[in-house]
Amino acid sequence: MAEKIDPLDDISERLAAGLRMLGGLKQGAEAQVRTLVEEALKQFDVVTRERMEVQEAMLAKARQELTELDGKVKQLEERMKGLEQQ
Repeated sequence: MAEKIDPLDDISERLAAGLRMLGGLKQGAEAQVRTLVEEALKQFDVVTRERMEVQEAMLAKARQELTELDGKVKQLEERMKGLEQQ
């Protein structure tokens, strides 16, 4: 004799299966969208955030070094003027 299935249990099992399937579809769709966006961005000249931050840090260091060198050049110019006046 077949076991009698509670209609509410049957509905809940079907809903759970449907939700699992939708979850899998969602993950698949997200992966496809990510791939499409990545491929589209490859066609443009864009930079990652990480790479941009590295470039900004390098620029800040270069500016600091330039400021220091500018100060040293001014000191040397002053010394040269002093030597020329002697």
